[in-house]
Amino acid sequence: MSIRVKALPAALGATVEGLDANRLDENTVAELREAFWAHKVLFFPGIHLSDEQHVALGSIFGDLSAVSNDDTDHRRHETVDDEGKILVLDSSDQHSRANFWHTDVTFARNPPLGSLLSMKVSPPSGGDTMWANTQAAYEGLSSPIKATVENLTACHGRAGLTDFTDHPVVTIHPDTGKRVLFVNRGWTSRLNGLSNLESSHLLKLLCDHMEQPEYTVRWRWSTGDAALWDNRCTMHYALNDYGNDHRRIHRVTIYAPPK
Repeated sequence: MSIRVKALPAALGATVEGLDANRLDENTVAELREAFWAHKVLFFPGIHLSDEQHVALGSIFGDLSAVSNDDTDHRRHETVDDEGKILVLDSSDQHSRANFWHTDVTFARNPPLGSLLSMKVSPPSGGDTMWANTQAAYEGLSSPIKATVENLTACHGRAGLTDFTDHPVVTIHPDTGKRVLFVNRGWTSRLNGLSNLESSHLLKLLCDHMEQPEYTVRWRWSTGDAALWDNRCTMHYALNDYGNDHRRIHRVTIYAPPK
């Protein structure tokens, strides 16, 4: 089987056509991994993944969990499978509407490498998702700001919802070797070693910079679409502009296998 990967005219993202989710042979897996590293977000229009196919496709990239694979997450989550790997995000639960820029589960001690989302019910209008390229955002910083943040760490987590974990502000992607900004508005609480004033202003500067439209791609969902993204070099934002219309998602979170 040969898949067709077409880059989108944006800062990141590509569509994948011709994938048979029941036939994930060695060559197809290699092509998918190369496209994943190159484009950071892969969209599969109209693929209509079953739960079994969803797990199989996600598993070629790593180990799966509904959200976190440690004890750092104290929230309750709905899953649909017996093994608890597939998370349900339904618009009937207002807490599932993630209309803020974030990177998934950065409060974990070892954050996930990616996620695979399957759109089960898309609203008739609205409900798009945007992704931002945090590698390009790092590269777009001025040299003085790069020097300022290079050796800083940040605390990730929210009181009452998760534990708190520190990670470097600038990380190196393990597969591409590229430097990436690893902070986000959703989960990063503060920059360590700075005063509260310094931390809040510098963190805001970084988030404002990363969220510029020039670093983003926007996907208009149709029921049956799927998206796979690299959590190590992207952020995303789910637009909450569809009122009371129904939107339902299944998602697996992908972790690197233990070394």
